[in-house]
Amino acid sequence: ISFIFELYHSLGHLTVLTGYRMIPRKDLVAIRYYFLLDAACAAIAYHLHQADYFFPILILQQWQHIFYFSTWDQSGACKRVISWSSLDWDRGRWNQIDLVLGTVFDMGVHIANTYFLGVMLSPSSQITGILVTIGLYQIVIKSPSLAWATKIDIPGLAWASKTEIPDWVAKRIKPLTTEQIQEVQWFDKRKIM
Repeated sequence: ISFIFELYHSLGHLTVLTGYRMIPRKDLVAIRYYFLLDAACAAIAYHLHQADYFFPILILQQWQHIFYFSTWDQSGACKRVISWSSLDWDRGRWNQIDLVLGTVFDMGVHIANTYFLGVMLSPSSQITGILVTIGLYQIVIKSPSLAWATKIDIPGLAWASKTEIPDWVAKRIKPLTTEQIQEVQWFDKRKIM
């Protein structure tokens, strides 16, 4: 189970990092407890594998998540992370170096945990875990129509890409305020391809 969660978090962070699919800001604000689940999954994975020299990296990741959870949509840094990770973000993506590096670091922790847990599993368990994770990813992140079809308003299921936003998701997107953007002018002026 821990292997599946860590692989799922790895894919989820990659999805947000690349902007392939995201959810509206208001929905991201509503799923604050995801950050707690993310931290707990990484800690449980470490408890299971206890790889040498990984503990300090885990602690850094845990501090990151505790900070964001405890200052959710209150601190400037947290508002910036929420906005950048949402469909509402209307600025450059890769020039926000602090956000890119923070997401890459978090994703790296989950990828490392996936690897360390994976080497403890049999090949058949690895394949089963990968298939279950891909199935979950397809249901939650790639199928926003599931939430629409069932008429269930679950904020975590409003995933869409910037180029293909269903009407019911588009209605949830609002222009960001200056406070939500927390602009870092030096980053915004950088041109990164």
